[in-house]
Amino acid sequence: MELPECIHRIGKGIFLLDGFTFESSFSLYRNPYRTRIIVEEIEHETAVSIHGLFSSGNTTARLTGTLDDGMPVNASGLQANAIGKFTATEGISFGRTRDTAPTQSRYPLTGYFGGALTLFHNGWNINTIPLADPDVARELAENWHIPVEGTVLRLRHEGSTMDEHRGFARIIMNLLSIASGTGVSCDRHFFEWDGDEIEIWSYWTGDEIGPGTIVPDFEIVRFLEQTLSVWQSLPQKQQEALRLARDYINLSALGYLDTRLLYILQAWEFLAEAWGIKEGALSDSEAGLRKALLQANKKWHKDQQKVDVDGYWGKRITSVFDWPRLRDAIEKLANRFGLNLKQVGLDLDLLKDARNSVAHSGRLPISLNRSNRESLDLLTSGQYCLQLLLLRILTYQGKVYHSTGRIRTIVDIDEALARART
Repeated sequence: MELPECIHRIGKGIFLLDGFTFESSFSLYRNPYRTRIIVEEIEHETAVSIHGLFSSGNTTARLTGTLDDGMPVNASGLQANAIGKFTATEGISFGRTRDTAPTQSRYPLTGYFGGALTLFHNGWNINTIPLADPDVARELAENWHIPVEGTVLRLRHEGSTMDEHRGFARIIMNLLSIASGTGVSCDRHFFEWDGDEIEIWSYWTGDEIGPGTIVPDFEIVRFLEQTLSVWQSLPQKQQEALRLARDYINLSALGYLDTRLLYILQAWEFLAEAWGIKEGALSDSEAGLRKALLQANKKWHKDQQKVDVDGYWGKRITSVFDWPRLRDAIEKLANRFGLNLKQVGLDLDLLKDARNSVAHSGRLPISLNRSNRESLDLLTSGQYCLQLLLLRILTYQGKVYHSTGRIRTIVDIDEALARART
């Protein structure tokens, strides 16, 4: 079985800690989750000075140096873990940055192993460079549950700055993550200027392992063509809600069953709020019951003025109607984007009851046994319906993965909206 890669580079440089500087050789180590710099040579007097800075709470440093191959290296925000050991929290750059706009940028995508694609969008030339053997990288990610570099995203746009390149790359990664049903991110960024290049190591969020792809690989170009403009047109609050919903879908793929069900419910709730549905309505019977209970409580409180002086029981009476209101808000959100939740096989009451039942019976690990098979099926339905909702919000029209009799199929999204997965 393949092992995760650890990059090792060596060099020499000057470290700056709160005005105190020292020069030393160092080793730089990078794994899928962190980058660490270890000072190889440190004199006793230097160690004493560093210890004094530790005692005063100054534990961050800067590095300016050169690798053994002559490549310039710079890092700031180095977090000191111990004397001579630093973790890079703000990234490390290799090479010299220019003040002019780069001619192109490249991003080895973690979690995405799709094939080659090419498209153009508002002056952006977008293409990808697939791996020679993507199955090896995909298997490594699945076996170790870690972010693994796959397809390389390449961007060109005349006159765009490094920040504009990074911002547009993040949009594409967000969309690819929604389509592929797992976290797509990037930990290394490359910028080019007529032969010169700078490489930046900076860990970006959004690389959680998700439940699996919903848009087939052969539809990715169409998906991006349809959704890029829609994403850019959304208000910041709605973009953030979509990013968070994507993260919650991915987080619901692993862990304890009660937590996974909670992620799905919470995603529906904050999406409804982001689209202006802050509170649903009660049915006539629910509203009548609420009114009757409040009147009864008011009469009881009049007779028992020294009891429940802070109104706790009155609040508890009204809180039982929080779920019917939330359920109505979720249904309104779904209907707005063409999802009939009962038609696509998601029972919100059952989802809420299953989450509460599992939570109250203890934090159970994932296992496909009779006792929680129904809850796992419900979770899968909740994940899939959320994925469909995000696609509909982004106005995607194309093929999606579906299932019939637990056999995976590919259907048009309209057909997926018309019948539940089985």
